[in-house]
Amino acid sequence: MQQIIDLLGVDKKAGDFLNMVTFLFQGNLDFFIDKCKDKSSGFMHSFLYDYRKDMIKRTRFASFEEFNDTYNINDKTALERLFQEPISKWQMDRFNCNDTTTIYNLHLNNPEIRFDRFTMQFM
Repeated sequence: MQQIIDLLGVDKKAGDFLNMVTFLFQGNLDFFIDKCKDKSSGFMHSFLYDYRKDMIKRTRFASFEEFNDTYNINDKTALERLFQEPISKWQMDRFNCNDTTTIYNLHLNNPEIRFDRFTMQFM
């Protein structure tokens, strides 16, 4: 994370942004840095969220059964893969739905939705 702050001039207070970069570019942080070096913060945000959209498409569960099986083993891991964003313990504690059919089908209708906005449907 410090590398992103130093090389790209990202404010260390941009925690959500930094967490998303760290999550999406695990093991490939240099790719993000190379693409965003000397670019505006607007460009970096657009690049990050376009990359997230692409990852959602590339890492989709092949079926509801695959999602359900993964969710039953580790709900947080399944949700992070579905949403392609890091999910904190606090977010998991607030998430009030364990119906995998509902989660999967709602996500299919709006795959780019952020997890926090998605959880609002269950409050």
